[in-house]
Amino acid sequence: MSSASGGADPGMGGGSEEQRQRGIWMLVAAALAFAVLVLPQVVEGDDKTSFAGSALPSGGTSPPPTGPGGLPSGLPSGIPTGVPSASLPGYGSGGSGGGGGSAETRAPATPTVAPDPTGEAYRAVSPGDCLAVYDTGYGDYNTRMPAPVDCDAGNAFMWVSAVRSGGGACPQGAGQDYMSYTSRGRTTALCLTRQFKVGYCLLAKQTGSGQQARMNAGLMTAVDCDAKRVPVRYNRILHITGVYKAPANASAANCARVQGDRTYYWSWLVNGGRTLLCTMVYQG
Repeated sequence: MSSASGGADPGMGGGSEEQRQRGIWMLVAAALAFAVLVLPQVVEGDDKTSFAGSALPSGGTSPPPTGPGGLPSGLPSGIPTGVPSASLPGYGSGGSGGGGGSAETRAPATPTVAPDPTGEAYRAVSPGDCLAVYDTGYGDYNTRMPAPVDCDAGNAFMWVSAVRSGGGACPQGAGQDYMSYTSRGRTTALCLTRQFKVGYCLLAKQTGSGQQARMNAGLMTAVDCDAKRVPVRYNRILHITGVYKAPANASAANCARVQGDRTYYWSWLVNGGRTLLCTMVYQG
């Protein structure tokens, strides 16, 4: 039995025209579905992958997230995330208004105490020293600076018997006195004993005449024997003629230097009564 011309042989895999078109539409639909559903996901995932491998937000290319200090998060541990402090390397210590460093606390400066040469000189004197100090007759000593000298020196007028914290503690008597100095609330008193030497002169004041004459000597004074003027409180210059160990019942009669001596002497017991001082009015 013969068939129509152009027909396909079913045994060769042919089909109707309707089946072929249906197959084409199925391929087209599959391709469209792939293009619409699968392909955009693959492309979008590739475009929105960051350089570090983490996904960026869907809003585009905004900056990476930051930490509390304003620097990017995810930095290695140990690096500060805030403003550098003054304690970090590369930053000097803060000055006024400086950043964060603790201010150095300094102790108040100790006031400078001005030196006091006179006070130091008084404190340097020791008992047994001799000083070039004497009463001028004008109500003061020739110097306020007690400079020690050799006790055999010609100007060793005073011998220091003691050093006290006040003049009231010094011995008081004929040929004894003290000089003191107060520095910063501390008083140093030098107890003085006059060293009398033959040939030296003293100031004195005479009252009356003849048998009524009286002589008051400035036993701590020293004066040039040939002085033309004397302080107003004095009117005589006495010349030292002798310094002796005082005998019992010592008097001016013990001052005679030769037998039959008719010199008029004025005498005093000094050094606690142990020494006889003999003088005469200086005649020039």
